[in-house]
Amino acid sequence: MSVYFEYIKIAFLNKCTYRVECLLGILSTCLQIFISCAIWKVLYGTNQNINDITYSMVVTNFVLSQGLSKAFSVNDFAIQQKINDGTICNEFLKPVDYRISILATNLGEILFNLIAFFLPTVLITSIFIGILPPSGLINSLLFLLSIILGFIILWLISSIVQMSSFWIINVWSISTIKNVIIGVLSGSLLPLWFMPESVLQIINYTPFDSIYFIPIEIYLGTISLYEIMGCYVRQVIWIIILYSLSRIMWKFGKKRLVVQGG
Repeated sequence: MSVYFEYIKIAFLNKCTYRVECLLGILSTCLQIFISCAIWKVLYGTNQNINDITYSMVVTNFVLSQGLSKAFSVNDFAIQQKINDGTICNEFLKPVDYRISILATNLGEILFNLIAFFLPTVLITSIFIGILPPSGLINSLLFLLSIILGFIILWLISSIVQMSSFWIINVWSISTIKNVIIGVLSGSLLPLWFMPESVLQIINYTPFDSIYFIPIEIYLGTISLYEIMGCYVRQVIWIIILYSLSRIMWKFGKKRLVVQGG
């Protein structure tokens, strides 16, 4: 287990060298949030709320979901790069699980993003726009647990995209489609409160709203404790399904791997 902590440590330290990139990322996300909130401010006009959804709730959704989406950035091309240059064979020879090493590397990068990117972004936008606080201490803890489960779902979806490298030369198109779908159906680009009911019913059968929207609803206290428990069950079920699919793809993908040169 200590080996994987070294992966986390190395990834964290590597991210520390890109300070300018981090600052530009904070600026870019803040500008995106400011522009989106300005548009929604115009749409709300003098209305206090629309369908019981206040402007402050929308702002909080944007700040948290956009900040987390940047912090939870996962490299969909890790396996593809290793296959293309032939170095994936070296990974199979190491006395570690390659998939767990990828996860550990991602965790190190995300830990840095949360500290040096997410927290400053939330602080800056809170000062200039303002976001709602958690609806209570219990909801804060439940929010953190749901965010962890949401990240696992996000990472497993990314791992499935990465596993497709065994069958597809370039996964760029799949990764792009995945990012668009997650952006729309997770509520990070458009709060799902404003989605048509028929669309929401479809989204409820997907794992995407479990990534950001459900945790934010818990944060805001817009759903009951009973509903929160149901959301946890949904998240766990999707984790089991996605993990199983990822493991199957990994098992069969290794068998069809052919590396020439390197």
